[in-house]
Amino acid sequence: MIQKIGFDWPEKLKEGIALKIRMDLPTSDLDHTVLEDDCYESLSLFYYSTEHFSERIRNQNGRKILRYLIGSRITIPALVDRRTFQTSKERIKTWH
Repeated sequence: MIQKIGFDWPEKLKEGIALKIRMDLPTSDLDHTVLEDDCYESLSLFYYSTEHFSERIRNQNGRKILRYLIGSRITIPALVDRRTFQTSKERIKTWH
């Protein structure tokens, strides 16, 4: 059974509910060369598989307008540092 969690997710979390956790998250900042069709939402979708972190990318890059930066490099911030992520993955292994 797949259960979607919406805006009221804290109330819906119950013990034993299965959560999907991506194991391939960026754990260090990445450089990205801005292309003509790039927008913060598309970059968030490409690097994080969700548009929800577009504001994080925008803020990391001084809220600059991407169409004026074509060919320039911007930073795609890591969501979590490598050490924290490795520790979390080890904890998940012990739960199975």
